[in-house]
Amino acid sequence: MNQRKETIKYQKPGYRWLLVIFILFCELMVHIWIRTESTQAIIQISNAQEKLTKAQSYTKALSLERDRLKSDARITGIAKIRLGLSENIFDRIVYLDGGDR
Repeated sequence: MNQRKETIKYQKPGYRWLLVIFILFCELMVHIWIRTESTQAIIQISNAQEKLTKAQSYTKALSLERDRLKSDARITGIAKIRLGLSENIFDRIVYLDGGDR
């Protein structure tokens, strides 16, 4: 019976070490998971910023194109060349109502 108590006492520290190793392993896995999620979030933020920069650049280009198309010199040139309008009607501006759409 004495030997049995000694073997039981001897086995308990082994379970404790196994428990400590298991807890450390779990902490390591949680740490790895957190780092992975953090890296993924940083990548997603970077991609979103890149898309935002491209969208802002595209919006600026469209705005410049709109301003070029709306310019008075371009419209006057089209009126003279394509529509054959004369110079004496360019001194007045006629605004048209958009109507009910």
